Amino acid sequence: MNVTLLVLIFSVVAMMVTCDLQLSERGAGPGCPLGQRLAFDINTTLEESKRLNNEYFDCLNPEPGMPCFYYSHVFLPFFVTEDTVIGENDRFLDSYTFKVVGGGRTTGSVRNYSEEEVLKFNSLSDSESSQQTLVWTYDDVPESVLLTKEGFIVMSGASNRVRWLCQRNSPCGDLTPVNLLDPDFFFVIEVSNKETARNPFCEHSLRFELHVHGFPLDPVRGLFFMQMTMTVIQTILLCYIGHTCWRLRQKTVYIKKRDGLDEQEGSKQFKAGDAMVKVGSTLRSCFLQLYCIIYRIVQNPMLDHFIMLVVLFDTSTLMAQTFQGVTVRTGWCLSAVDSCLLVFYVTEAVFKILVQGRTYFRNPWNDLDFFIVFMSLLEFTLSLVQSAGGFGSRHASTLFRVLKTLKGARVFRALRLLKAIRFFKGLQAILLTCLESFRSMSSIIVLMFLFLFIFTVIFRELFNESDPEHFGNIFRTIFTLFQILTLDDWSLIYMTSRDNGAPHIIYFLSLYILVELFTFLNLFIAVLVDNFQLSIRKRKLCKSQKSPDVKEGETQSSEKAVEDLEMSQAEIEEELHKEALRHASSGSKHSKRKIELICRHLQLLAAMDQHMQKYRSQACLLDNLVETFFTVRSFSIYTP
Repeated sequence: MNVTLLVLIFSVVAMMVTCDLQLSERGAGPGCPLGQRLAFDINTTLEESKRLNNEYFDCLNPEPGMPCFYYSHVFLPFFVTEDTVIGENDRFLDSYTFKVVGGGRTTGSVRNYSEEEVLKFNSLSDSESSQQTLVWTYDDVPESVLLTKEGFIVMSGASNRVRWLCQRNSPCGDLTPVNLLDPDFFFVIEVSNKETARNPFCEHSLRFELHVHGFPLDPVRGLFFMQMTMTVIQTILLCYIGHTCWRLRQKTVYIKKRDGLDEQEGSKQFKAGDAMVKVGSTLRSCFLQLYCIIYRIVQNPMLDHFIMLVVLFDTSTLMAQTFQGVTVRTGWCLSAVDSCLLVFYVTEAVFKILVQGRTYFRNPWNDLDFFIVFMSLLEFTLSLVQSAGGFGSRHASTLFRVLKTLKGARVFRALRLLKAIRFFKGLQAILLTCLESFRSMSSIIVLMFLFLFIFTVIFRELFNESDPEHFGNIFRTIFTLFQILTLDDWSLIYMTSRDNGAPHIIYFLSLYILVELFTFLNLFIAVLVDNFQLSIRKRKLCKSQKSPDVKEGETQSSEKAVEDLEMSQAEIEEELHKEALRHASSGSKHSKRKIELICRHLQLLAAMDQHMQKYRSQACLLDNLVETFFTVRSFSIYTP
C-alpha cells in the first residue's frame, strides 16, 4: 500500500515537471498558470500596421505562414496570452523587450546571433559606441525612454511602434538585390518580459520569424555608384583630351617639317634660357589646351542633346517612382540610377561655371539648374552623413523627417526639361512671357482681392443665417466665393438661400460674377494676350534684323561690314563732289564740255581714294595674319 502511494506521488510530480517544461518551451514561465503562453497576433498586427501606414505591401514571393512587412513602414506588433485549457485569448499589455536574435537573406541561411551580436544590434547604449550596428529603433523616441540595464528598449502594449533602421554595420545594413528587385531579409524576433515583468513569478518568452522587404540603397553604396560614373566620365574625357592633343602634336610636327625646322635646334636654343620659364610655359600651354577642350565641350550642341536625353530618362524614373508598386519592388535600382544621373548634372554645372565664370549665374535657367543640383547634393550628403554615423540613434526619427522633406526637392528636377530642350524656343518664350505678365498684373490682383474682401463681408453679414454651411464664417465665405468665381454650383447656392427665405441673393451673386469674373479675369487674359503679341513682334523684328551673311562666318561678316563702310564713305564723298561742282558751275563761265571733264576727273580721284582704302585694309589684314603665324610658330617651337 505504501509502495503504491509512493508511485502515485512520483508520477504526479513527474507530470507536473513535464508540463512545466512544455509550457516553458512554448513561452510560459515556471510561475505562470497552467496552459498559458505568449503568442504573436498576426491578424491584429497586419490590420493596425495597415491603418497606421494607410497602406500595406505584401512580398512578391511571400513565405507560407510568415507575415511580410515593408521596410519603410512602421511595424506595429501585437501579442496575446493564450489559455490552451480554457481556449481564451487576452491581449498582452505587460512591458517587454523586443530583440532581433537571428536573421539571414533566405530562410535556409537564417542563423542565431551570439549574445554580443544581440547586444550590438539591439542595445541603444552599445550601438552608439560600436559604430552604426543598430537594426531597429523605437519610432518617435522620447528623451526619457525606458531602457534596461543592458540598453534594450522597454516596450508595452500601448507603445510598440518599431522603425527599421538597419545601419551600416548591421546584418541588414548594405543589402544588394538579387533579381533587380529590392532586397529582403528574414529576422528572428524574441519578445520577453523577463527583465520587465510586473509579476516576477510569471515570465513569458516568444520567438518568431519575420519577413521584411523593400530595403533601400545604402548611401555609401550610392557614393560608390557615383564614383564609378565619375570614373567613366573621366575616362571618356581623358580619351578626348588625348585625341585632341595628339592631333595638335601631329599638326605641329607637320608645320615644322613644312617650314624645314629642326626640333633639336629649337631645343638647343631653348636650353640656353631659364628652366623655370620652360616649366611655366609648359604648364600654361597644358592649362590653355584643357580650357580650350572644356570650352569646346560646353559650346558643342551635342552636350545639350545628351543632357536632354539624361533629363528625359530621369523624368521617366521620377514618374515611375510615383507608382507605389514600382517603388516598392524596384526602389533600390531607381535610387542607384538617380545617384549615377546626379554625377552628370554636377559635371555639367561645373564645366559651365569653369567656362562662363560669373556670367553663368546671370542666366535664370542656369540659376534654376544650380538650385536643383545643390538641393540634390544636400539631400545625398545628409543621408551619407547619417549612414557614416554623424547622427545618434536617438535622433534617427528626426532625421527621417528631414530627409523626407528634402526628398520633395527632387520633384523640381523635372523642370530641367525646360532648360534642356533649347531648340524649343517657343516653349521658353511662352514661359518668360507669363513671368513678365505677372508684373503688370499685380495691380489687377490687388483689386481682385480688395473686391473679394468687400463681397466676403457683404455675404457674411446678409446670408449667414439663410446658408450657414457656405457663409457661416469668414473662411467658409471666402472659399464659397472662390467656388463661385469658377461658376461651380453657384445655382445650388442660390437655391439654398432662396429656400431659406433669402431670394435676393441672386442680385449679389450676379454683381459678384460680373465684377470678378467678367471684368478682372478678362483683364488677366487681355494682359497675357497683349504680352504675347509684343513677344511675337520682338521675335519677328529680331529675325528681320539678322543678316544671312552672319551664318557664313565672323571673318566674312567683318569684311563685308568694312566694305559697306568704305562704299558708304565713297558715296558720301562723291555726293559732296557733285554738290561742289553744281555750286561751281552755277557761277563759272566754263563750257559744258569742260564741266563734264572736271566731273569725270573728280570721279576718278574718288575711285582712286576708294581703292587705296581697300589696299590699306588688305595690307593691315595681311600683317595681322603674318604676325599670328610667327607667334604660333614660336610657341610650337618652344613647347615640348
